Amino acid sequence: MQHDLLKESGAHAPPTRSDSEDGRAAKPLLLDLKKRTHFETGRYRILLTNYGNGLGEIGWSFVPSLRPVKAGKGQSEARDLNEDRAVRRARSRLRRLILSTKADHLLTLTYRENVTDFERSCQDFSKFIKRIKDKLPGWTYVAIAENQKRGAWHWHIAVRGRQDVRLLRAAWRHVIGEGNIDVRPPETGDQNPQLSLISYLSKYLGKGFQDGKHELNARRFRASHGIQVPCTIIPLPDTQRDNASGYAVEMLKTHIGSVGYIWTAKDFMAGWACSWK
Repeated sequence: MQHDLLKESGAHAPPTRSDSEDGRAAKPLLLDLKKRTHFETGRYRILLTNYGNGLGEIGWSFVPSLRPVKAGKGQSEARDLNEDRAVRRARSRLRRLILSTKADHLLTLTYRENVTDFERSCQDFSKFIKRIKDKLPGWTYVAIAENQKRGAWHWHIAVRGRQDVRLLRAAWRHVIGEGNIDVRPPETGDQNPQLSLISYLSKYLGKGFQDGKHELNARRFRASHGIQVPCTIIPLPDTQRDNASGYAVEMLKTHIGSVGYIWTAKDFMAGWACSWK
């Protein structure tokens, strides 16, 4: 997945680009440590996630002791910014779940008829998952519902490894009658299949947030219960308080082995880096 992040440049402190992780273009921006506020009345939180096989990420953010007073519901002047952050958080959760489950195949559930009722589609999906879980209790998934231009709903599901196609098709047709399933690895090119799957599903996740229906968006994104994300809290030494981002990036390189991209937020003191490009 192409993130809006900056490639590390040698042993020098890498310049960064300030934008979201969803792939939109951004202008180069030098890291500015002068923007910290109430630096002595808060702490940094650094979280390392090691997915194995050379894939890992690290995030850092400054947590002030004094929290700002939130605007009333619907009254925020930064509504667009909040919407952007909601998309970013959802895509981050999608990425972390797919990498944690090591999903590398795409399962698609479709109807023969033009099913435009989202409530019905959700019920059908839940019944399908229950039937599969009864047969395969350890089966894990990360799913997103897509609404096509003609109004029909269908489901895209990230799964791990080769699947029992007959079982999946029989379960889906038992629930809905006429319909079909498709299972295949994502088109990768030179990219890791997990990262290709994340990139593919992120597009559908982003489309859902454009309508501004938060409840609907939350229900469109579903995943198995109990997926464990392999996170570790990294303490920041007092001697590194002026260099939190640099220290976090160094920890990523130390624990994972490489640094691919670095991203820093321009409206708050936080950042993110990953091992892939």
